[in-house]
Amino acid sequence: MIDALSNTYRELAAESMGVPPGEVSILMIHRPQEEKDYADQSVYFFFLTGDPFPSAVGKVGFDPAGAHYLERERRGLMSLGDCQKTIPAASVPRLLLYREVGGRHALLQSALRGEKVSTWLTPGMRLNGRLRRFLAWAADWSAMLGRATRTGRGELISAWTQEFSVKLDRTGRSRELLEAAARNVREGFGGSLPAVLAHGDFCGENILGDDEHYGVIDWELCDELSVPAYDIMDLCLWVLLRTEGQIEHDPFTALERLLHGRDPLAHELRRTLGRYAAAMNIPRELLPPLLTLAWAGYCLNKFRHLERDETGHFARARVAVRKILGTPAAVLSGDEDAE
Repeated sequence: MIDALSNTYRELAAESMGVPPGEVSILMIHRPQEEKDYADQSVYFFFLTGDPFPSAVGKVGFDPAGAHYLERERRGLMSLGDCQKTIPAASVPRLLLYREVGGRHALLQSALRGEKVSTWLTPGMRLNGRLRRFLAWAADWSAMLGRATRTGRGELISAWTQEFSVKLDRTGRSRELLEAAARNVREGFGGSLPAVLAHGDFCGENILGDDEHYGVIDWELCDELSVPAYDIMDLCLWVLLRTEGQIEHDPFTALERLLHGRDPLAHELRRTLGRYAAAMNIPRELLPPLLTLAWAGYCLNKFRHLERDETGHFARARVAVRKILGTPAAVLSGDEDAE
């Protein structure tokens, strides 16, 4: 059964790439249930003869949840649309095929080259030239995506404010701060709340590269507009979590270091935020309210499965709202040192 399906996928991939099936070889990777929150999914890498890198990647969902995630990834790839005219074509996959094959949902996309950033950005790593170049790329690339997709339809901010207040801060103390942040952003953008297309999980697990060129994979969370700076803040926190080698996911300690750390990496990450804002033509004075709104969405996404505040995460999340708003814009942009 598996061999028969693999041959079918090989033929479809060859047809999509415009080559004979005999010139395509397959490497299949089965993703067990523990790795994702859906029951089953297999990934196929298709190689052209003599090429050490895959030319296409196929994903097959074997259950309704797996099919749901494939549909979300299809929408994410489709949402890039004309963005590929303004960002490097090799930095995002192209949707090649999406259809039902043998009773399974299958999605085929072009493959990006390079190794995952997570393979070399490891615990204990300090700031060096390679990491500095990567962060500069990330700020510029994220800004390119933001400029290509920016609109004035930031209705999501109101939804995040409401949900954060209801779920994470039943005292209601954060609502006023988030609403004030939204007003500041709206005034800074001439009366409209900005929104951009965001990847949704912009981290080294989903970025491939070779120290000169990078690309972003796994677009299954990119099916709605988001707040500018969401992706770049997500990446900065991931870098800190990764280099610190924390066993438990603790974005609050990472955020504290991002805001107030005086070490070279923390300062470089704040410069990354400033570089992103400059590339997006966002006044640095808007960084505190924008990052506050982005933080609200980040917490809602990271803690969406928690029903109660037994871990203390909700309390720390709402305290961080005040901390971000109270951080000077010149510090957040990397123009001044943290106190």
